[in-house]
Amino acid sequence: MIQLNEITEDNFEECIGLKVLESQDDYIASNAYSLSEAYALTKHPLYTPMPYAVYHENTMVGFSLIVHQPIDINDPDDDEDIYYMSRLMIDRKYQGLSYGKQALKKLIELVKNRPHGPTTALILSSTPENQVAYRLYLSAGFQEMGIRDVDGDELLKVRL
Repeated sequence: MIQLNEITEDNFEECIGLKVLESQDDYIASNAYSLSEAYALTKHPLYTPMPYAVYHENTMVGFSLIVHQPIDINDPDDDEDIYYMSRLMIDRKYQGLSYGKQALKKLIELVKNRPHGPTTALILSSTPENQVAYRLYLSAGFQEMGIRDVDGDELLKVRL
């Protein structure tokens, strides 16, 4: 059974120690970078970071970072309250055991409960070259938006 637990002072070092396969290093930032990003976002006037450890029973098997991004009234192009999943990773030792699929399902359920405010969608970016992750997102109902981010990754969205 997969569960999501907040990152705390008790588990952040274990989270930093999680690693993807070497062949996946180009597709995802390290957990140390992601936790630093989450901390920096706590100072943003609109965004709310939500870093979670992914556990199977009592073992940390992965990490996710979701950010609530409400409409910025000062940005005329911003017309939607969203949650943005900037990271989902499963440690290399636990890949292939369906933990990523289970974690994604839990994360979607979490966002549907709108823990930090309203939303219409969960959005993420992924490169089609990362075939396992890309297929996972499509199988969970995410659809291509026809937009690429600054890194050239495809933006994917699931309506909630």
